[in-house]
Amino acid sequence: MADVSWTNESGSSALLSNKSNNRVKFAIGGLLMFAAIVFLVVNAVRGNTQLYKTVAEFYSQQEELQGRDLRVAGWVMGDSIKFTQIDAATSQLEFEIVDDYYNPNLRLKVIAMNEPMPDLLQDQAQALVEGRAGEGGVFLVNPGGLMLKCPTRYEELDPAGHPSGVTFSSNNQ
Repeated sequence: MADVSWTNESGSSALLSNKSNNRVKFAIGGLLMFAAIVFLVVNAVRGNTQLYKTVAEFYSQQEELQGRDLRVAGWVMGDSIKFTQIDAATSQLEFEIVDDYYNPNLRLKVIAMNEPMPDLLQDQAQALVEGRAGEGGVFLVNPGGLMLKCPTRYEELDPAGHPSGVTFSSNNQ
């Protein structure tokens, strides 16, 4: 028989470096995917957040809030409600809200374009408006961003007048 031997010119180190090279590629790819996911989550959260402010907070932070989506809550001042039908397709609803109805020193003028006149928009109604700060201390309502609650519509039920004779008891222990 002949004496035959086989040798690997590149040696076994090339085989090991190839495995190491694959691990580095896998780690870099994983890090890129993780960074992309973090980037997408941060942008989604930042873009969909809305601030919730009172009238006083709105005025104290008006410069910072310019152009941002936010919600402002307050009580409707009945003497300020004005609905104007400009033409067949355009209307303007204006009213003012305050934090404290009985101390209305700070009023926020709210303008809603092309919104119908709501039945619940009346004196002392609670309003939550979604929109953005306009120039001159005016709040511009987004389409569909006017929500109202009228306190006179939600009266407490008298248990004596309940038709089925149900009695209510309070268990405040």
